[in-house]
This record gives sequence, C-alpha cells and structure tokens, in this order.
Amino acid sequence: MNHGQCVTEETLTEYLEGRLDPAVKTASEVHLIECDRCRQELAFFIRLLIPAVSPEESSTLQAIQLEWDDRRPSPKFPARTRNYSSWIVGIASIAASLVIGVLTVNYVFQLSVPNSATEIVDSLLTSQQRPFETRISGQPYQPMRQTRGTEEPGVVAYGPLAGEMTRLSANSHDMGRFYLLQKDFDRALAYLQVAEQEVGAGSDVHNDLGVAYLESGSQDQIEKSGGEFRHALELDPGFAPAAFNMAIFYERSGKPLEAEAQWQRFLRLDTRSSWTGEARSRLEGILR
Repeated sequence: MNHGQCVTEETLTEYLEGRLDPAVKTASEVHLIECDRCRQELAFFIRLLIPAVSPEESSTLQAIQLEWDDRRPSPKFPARTRNYSSWIVGIASIAASLVIGVLTVNYVFQLSVPNSATEIVDSLLTSQQRPFETRISGQPYQPMRQTRGTEEPGVVAYGPLAGEMTRLSANSHDMGRFYLLQKDFDRALAYLQVAEQEVGAGSDVHNDLGVAYLESGSQDQIEKSGGEFRHALELDPGFAPAAFNMAIFYERSGKPLEAEAQWQRFLRLDTRSSWTGEARSRLEGILR
C-alpha cells in the first residue's frame, strides 16, 4: 500500500535523536505507523545507535513485544533482512508499537526505564493532549482542544505502561491518575477513593478524586466533586488547581456568582502560570 513518501535515513536518525521539527516529527510518525518498510529501517538504526540493551530495558521491550503480538500478526520481512540477527527482527515489531505510542511514551521509545510510577504519570500529563477542562494534580498547561465525538487523537500504548506501573509498585494515587488519564473512571475512582482514606492524603489526592467525580458523567457524582475540591482547599488554601476546578464545578452547576468568586480566588493564588490566561478568559465570559 502507498502511505506517502518514505522517510529518509537522515530523517530516521534525527527522529531517534529528537532533533526533528515538530511538524516533520508528526508527519514521520503517521507514515511509520503504516509503513512496514520504514519501521524495519527504523529498527536497523535503533540497533546501530543503541547497541547495548540493559536487563531492565530488555524486560520493557519484551512487554511491548507481547502487547504488539496480541494486536497484530507477525510481519513478513523482505529477504534483505534475513542476515540480520534475531534481535533486529524482533525489534522491528517492537519499533512499530513504540511508534504508535511515541506521542505519549517517549521514554519507552528511547529505551530508558522510568524510576517511579509518578514519573510515568507525569510523562503522560506532559506529552498527552489535555483530557479535561479540569486540572489533574501536577498537570502542565495545555489549551483545551475540542475533538469530534468521544474519540481522542493519537494512540497510547497503555498495556506496557500498566505493567511498568505494577513493576514500580505504584501507589493508589498514581494508579488513580493513570486510569483517570485513560478516562477509565471506574478504576480511577476505586484507586482514588482508597488513596483518600490513607494517612496523610493531601490536597492533590482530594483534587484528583474531585476531577474523577466531576468528569465521570454521572450526575449523582457532581456534588461529591465539589466536596473534594473544598476539602483540598481546606487542607491547603493556596492549592491553585483545586480553586481552578472549584470554579468549573460552579459553572457546571449553574452558579455564576460562586464561579466568579472562585475564578477571582484562583487569580489571586496564581498570577504567572499559563493557566492564568484561561482563567481570566472564563471570568470575562461570566462578567459579560
């Protein structure tokens, strides 16, 4: 099949080294997802540029290989690859899975191993499109983009990541955030409710539980979300994400005056971050 112009060797090496322009990188990833030949070339360059694989990296690669095998039959490689080692043949399939997940799991593609489950979730929060209007704890700012229906752009290789979360002994809060990013609200709520009951649960836990309640789509959970945001602010009156979310809670509850007060509160707490512009815009919408 014709999937567009194949990626050059120079582009593949720059891709692996993280030196591509974002637009070229995105176009290359789209092509790599569909083109077996270019994925094989990519596997070859991975072998050239990264000749050594640590035991931890090997374990990660095996998990990804299993995930890929479940999704697709083994590819047929051209005759010119027969002289390569079995390691290279295996990595071609792995590279395909890595390309599919590269938008959100760059650390896996670079064959590096995360040091903690929190690192995995923070990486997803950084590289994945913003999933909700509300703010998950630790989430950097991204503008909210509207998509058609409920489909999300891009594909995330969550299967291998779930194994990594288990291997790294993720706590209840991190597991809750992990499933919240997938919009798997039942699992997210189960973990976050456990995290809330643990000794020392902080504002971040109550904030994220509130996000799960509010975004779950269940009408009977909305009031619970407001209670969690209030609890977060009681524990830490300066916790800006909870003030941001509280304002959205009041907007959705049809209480513009309360929402206005919370946007004002948020703007007093946060005067410099990128979230501030969005808060000002929403406040202006209420005041018109």
